[in-house]
Amino acid sequence: MQRRRRWIGGWWYLVPGLAACGEQRDADDTATTITVTDASATAATTDGTDTGVADSSGGTNKLDIGVGTNATEGDVDGTDDCQQDIDIVFVMDVSTSMGPILSTLADDILVVDETIAALGLPNPPHYGLVVFVDDAVILNSGAPYPDVETLRADFMQWSSFTSTNQQVGGGNDNSTWPENSLDALYIAGAGFQWRSAGDETLRMIIHTTDDTFWDGPTNANGVAIAHGYDEVVDALQQGSIRTFSFASQIGGSCECEDVTPGWSTPYQGKTPIPEATDGSVFDLDLVLAGQLSLSAAITGAIDETMCEPYTPVG
Repeated sequence: MQRRRRWIGGWWYLVPGLAACGEQRDADDTATTITVTDASATAATTDGTDTGVADSSGGTNKLDIGVGTNATEGDVDGTDDCQQDIDIVFVMDVSTSMGPILSTLADDILVVDETIAALGLPNPPHYGLVVFVDDAVILNSGAPYPDVETLRADFMQWSSFTSTNQQVGGGNDNSTWPENSLDALYIAGAGFQWRSAGDETLRMIIHTTDDTFWDGPTNANGVAIAHGYDEVVDALQQGSIRTFSFASQIGGSCECEDVTPGWSTPYQGKTPIPEATDGSVFDLDLVLAGQLSLSAAITGAIDETMCEPYTPVG
């Protein structure tokens, strides 16, 4: 299968795109203030047209990422006969600013499910859900949801939860800007009932967050953070699980801090998690701005990785 992943301006682009708006966030006193000057990347809008972003010379760069295929049933992009089961665990930041993402995904997951069904794969897809603030929990006891409508109902419930500014387990307010992506990713990798890896199953995590993360083991905002960066990457790699992150570039208490390390740029010199796990990263701010489609990005990620060998980095 021909790979179509493109690294543009510090971000992977797979499919026609979308973007995000701001929120009330948690505060990290140690973050440094940056200015973003690289505006060369562009993506297709939801109506199929390109959006141009002026570069530093005053011109406008265009990116054409549409790909024509002649796919048939069981053939993801028309290049080979691909038959795999698909397991997808959604790892969702449910802090205050993330409500619009969850409500959007509640509708888009139906589109994703219909697209997967049209592939004529051996078995229906399995879906799981992990939610996190400074704490994290896996839903449905780590078992696959019985159907996509039940999953959608949980997305809607957690979208409403974001307005409470509470921890997932309750007990205290969310008063800090970093969130617990690492424990959430680890729980998804270790706690979901994945089907057999390798040729039989494509294992995917769809992860969303608009900020940085706590790196454990530590205690933050009254919550025990159990897992560190290296441990999480190792667990995902050992499980042959690809991570596709929807992450912001700018965040923090001032909405001016670089929050890309670990997602689209290295973290303390280490490979970003999506790249380390043979996945990709998308600009969450484009989703919230209506310039990047969650369903198109997710189905594009499936198309990109179905029946491809798992090739982690680092």
